[in-house]
Amino acid sequence: MKSLNLDPQGTATKNFSMGEKYHIVGLPDPTVDHEVVNLRTLNQKVLKEIRVNNLLEAQKYLRLDGQNQMISDLQMNDHKIVRLADTTAPADGVNKRTLDAAVNSLRSENEQLILATNENISRRVMFLDGTSLPENHQNYNDKRITNLGQPVEDIDAATKGFIDYQLRKRTFHVTPEVLRDILK
Repeated sequence: MKSLNLDPQGTATKNFSMGEKYHIVGLPDPTVDHEVVNLRTLNQKVLKEIRVNNLLEAQKYLRLDGQNQMISDLQMNDHKIVRLADTTAPADGVNKRTLDAAVNSLRSENEQLILATNENISRRVMFLDGTSLPENHQNYNDKRITNLGQPVEDIDAATKGFIDYQLRKRTFHVTPEVLRDILK
């Protein structure tokens, strides 16, 4: 190895070659701009520059680890979000499986409510389609049944007009025993 040529102030007078075999070791961190930089300082400065550049670039992207937030709406252009996990928090997006389960649960609850309501109603009302029967004698509170159709079966209700017509049409022979049974 050759010697280092210095002037009286201690400044090198020409380039010095390490021959690509030797290292300068034990360099402290530089304190002024013209000092030699050790590898640790170089790495810190390079990493800082990379981080700054990456941070600026990363602000354009939504990280997959959730470490940054969206800064505007996401336009999907009719594309889907696929393989979305089930929700764990109220603000989570909902996948179709979770939505279907919620809808089916509501349907089930509504069906049960409708059945219970219908069952409760059917005990208290007569349906117009004749599908429910009264459980007890009905008190119509001095109200009339109107627009009653002609009786077909022996147990059908009949209007006064129908009865009067049938009575005028027939001649009855009532024995005293039958009259007594009728008046009982």
